[in-house]
Amino acid sequence: MSRAGLTHREDPGVLKLLRALRRGCAVPPTRPGIASELESGSDHGMKPASRPPVTIYEIAHHVGVSTAAVSSVLANRHVERRIAPATVERIRQAAHALGYVPNMAGRRLRSQRAATRQIDLAILTSFEAPLPLVGQALHALQRAVEVQSTADTRYAVAIEMFHAGRIREKAGLLDADRYHGVIITNTLPEDDRFLAEASLPYPAVILGRRIAGRCCVLEAPEFVGRRSAEILIESGCRAPTVIRGRLLTHTTADRLDAFCRTIRERTRREPGVIVSDGLHPHQAAAALEQHCAHGHPVDGLFAVTDSLAIGAYRVLRSLGRRIPADVAVVGVGDHELAEFFDPALTTVAGANEAMVAEAVPLLFRLLRGEPVPPEVLVVPPVFLRESTRRPRSQPSAGKDPAARRARTGR
Repeated sequence: MSRAGLTHREDPGVLKLLRALRRGCAVPPTRPGIASELESGSDHGMKPASRPPVTIYEIAHHVGVSTAAVSSVLANRHVERRIAPATVERIRQAAHALGYVPNMAGRRLRSQRAATRQIDLAILTSFEAPLPLVGQALHALQRAVEVQSTADTRYAVAIEMFHAGRIREKAGLLDADRYHGVIITNTLPEDDRFLAEASLPYPAVILGRRIAGRCCVLEAPEFVGRRSAEILIESGCRAPTVIRGRLLTHTTADRLDAFCRTIRERTRREPGVIVSDGLHPHQAAAALEQHCAHGHPVDGLFAVTDSLAIGAYRVLRSLGRRIPADVAVVGVGDHELAEFFDPALTTVAGANEAMVAEAVPLLFRLLRGEPVPPEVLVVPPVFLRESTRRPRSQPSAGKDPAARRARTGR
């Protein structure tokens, strides 16, 4: 059989890995690229849909333990069942190597709690984060469950919150009976590190972050920060500055890094950086006011969220600084009122709507036990408006053509 025709049950590299797990040995080195193939569920262009779902019986066979032990580990009940840590690790490695996805429909059927099955879905987000993305995800998820619901199956959708950087403290997070599937967003790096190591006993889709071993949907790396820097440079700005919140998520950190790097490469100057205590407009206003009071030059401002741009507008107006003649401004997110700002705000729209449109179907595919890609990238649109239109710069109206030419790499 050709290499391209092998399944995950026949791949020599996978079998070698699983034989080592069964013996309780350290995981042997595999050929280059096998890890990415296992995670992606694809093999040299072969469609992963041809592979049947992996069951706990296969995992038990490969590791050499009982199905009860596998079930306990995958449900995070190994401590109460007193299963040895080494066995727990072998089971988890085998599940990951084989591409195991929890069969939530089967779990609910086995429970036989009611004639009508209820599938509990949740959106997990931090208390400290802005809510536009969460609202979009909630509406999209609710529309999807209305279509998916039948006389025998109904869905419940909830929003549950945790403190930023402390998702590990959320009660019931690792309980197999708490959720059947979740969308997780607005995490900090501490949360991301925990999610990369944790064994969640239900399907999960991560929004706006790249976490190893998880199905992730995020905006194309570097695009927002790089394009925002280019817009300010093209507007003739000589002292471009970025304003960001004190806490940085994976997404806002990527925007900040790409913006600063592009400014350095294109102008040979160091960009200004303003740190706001939070993402609310009044916090942005206080930070920008203090920055200007110290005499720091600003003739171009990149706000990593539109909420920061709102606060900046108020301060610039109070200081008599004209937009865009004195200070050009770019925001992110395309706030529903952005085009009604005075002047209308240029925005890199953020990828919220596109990310949600990808994430919800992925969650339902996971619920059905279907293979999914490990990562989906989306490119946000760019809206050029009056806040960056200086006399020397005459960009075309509407969506930025640079955004249309971008590629996601999918």
